[in-house]
Amino acid sequence: MSQNWIPFLAELADIAQPIAKHYFRNKSLKVDQKKDFSPVSEADREIELKIREYTGQKYPELSIVGEEFEIKESGGKTKLIIDPIDGTRNFILGIPHVGALLAIEEDGEVIAGLVCSLIDGNRWWAQKNSGAFYNGESIHVTSIDKLENAQAFYGSLYGRESDESYGKGVQELLKKTYRQRGFGDYYAHVMVAMGCGEVSFDFNLNPWDIAPLKILVEEAGGKLTDLNGVPTIYTRHIALSNGVLHDTLLSYLKN
Repeated sequence: MSQNWIPFLAELADIAQPIAKHYFRNKSLKVDQKKDFSPVSEADREIELKIREYTGQKYPELSIVGEEFEIKESGGKTKLIIDPIDGTRNFILGIPHVGALLAIEEDGEVIAGLVCSLIDGNRWWAQKNSGAFYNGESIHVTSIDKLENAQAFYGSLYGRESDESYGKGVQELLKKTYRQRGFGDYYAHVMVAMGCGEVSFDFNLNPWDIAPLKILVEEAGGKLTDLNGVPTIYTRHIALSNGVLHDTLLSYLKN
């Protein structure tokens, strides 16, 4: 078994959480717009900077890929992937569904991940071949095998954060399910890993939005792929399921 990365990722979450709490619903929070027109707050930058500094001291051999700063190449095969605040728009608006997403990738495969809900402190984590956990309790996907008995989660269905070319399939999928909820961001996907629903999907993501979710749902017994069924974090659109319903989910999301 490779090194247990979970304690280290938990230390990084411990760095992120007090910074996020300090800035959350702070009227003096500074917000800028990035080149892709998405917002970035001073909290995003401070969290990622502190995590990078700590990582450089503890594991200087790690490469670092994060949302807010340039890639740091170490020449090794192992990298830390950081999303300092998943749900920056939520954060700016004072909506508490925001998380720090942290993952370790080795030889191109995500082998460990942790999601920290920055305001309430809930945490989900998983390491390859070691199971998936929520606040220390083991979690598993469901075994529901019919869409009509399934709950579906999703993010934005329209606008910049979606891909409306998939709209017809998305609508047909949601019509087939028993229940639908639009939580968005990381929360929709950890719900599948916890067995609170069976399928979720999301569009126009970056690797740091996806990395810990992949290992989490896989270790919980489920599956995460792109919309062509490829198990990657690098093609922007994702489909996530309890595994049993994965082929069915993909059949609705083909463009």
